[in-house]
Amino acid sequence: MRRMNEGRKMDEALFKKVERYIEKHYVKPRDPSAMRFLGLITPGSMPRSFSHVPSSAGRRPLKNLLDAVLQLAEKSFAERLMLLIKKSGAKAADVYGKAGITKQHFSKIKNHADYQPSKETALAFAIVLHLSLAEAEDLIGRAGFKLSESSKRDLLVRFFIEEKIYDVDIINEQLYARGFSPLTNRRRMKD
Repeated sequence: MRRMNEGRKMDEALFKKVERYIEKHYVKPRDPSAMRFLGLITPGSMPRSFSHVPSSAGRRPLKNLLDAVLQLAEKSFAERLMLLIKKSGAKAADVYGKAGITKQHFSKIKNHADYQPSKETALAFAIVLHLSLAEAEDLIGRAGFKLSESSKRDLLVRFFIEEKIYDVDIINEQLYARGFSPLTNRRRMKD
């Protein structure tokens, strides 16, 4: 009984620490209509991701421009994930198991370079692979996502990555305690 109370105190302390982190870093989402009114967003704004294409590129034939853009593409999520697993020295089965991903789902990711996982799946892999914040953002970015400062859920996950607490079960418990869906549907493993 004493041990259970100590565990609850630790959970409460962690809960409060996460709350302080979220309060410190949370940025309320901006109203896009207000940003348009202030001239910060214009209907014809070019995405920042293409801002590095030289202006002379507009004079080239369309095919050459498209080829240049495609050459800028980096490894896909699946390719990067496989490289990270190999670098970690872990067995793929251990990685997807700890992430709460089924063998079938992992096989789909592995065998289809263009497969786009959910943000939760990408984050679960980043956590299980013990990636730094920059590495995690790179990996989830390859799946088309980012960690947002205007999402308390994202801030909670970012907190655990920054604190190097790489336990999907603990993160899922903290998400659940705040009314968010877990990263994975895996039930906590019994020790």
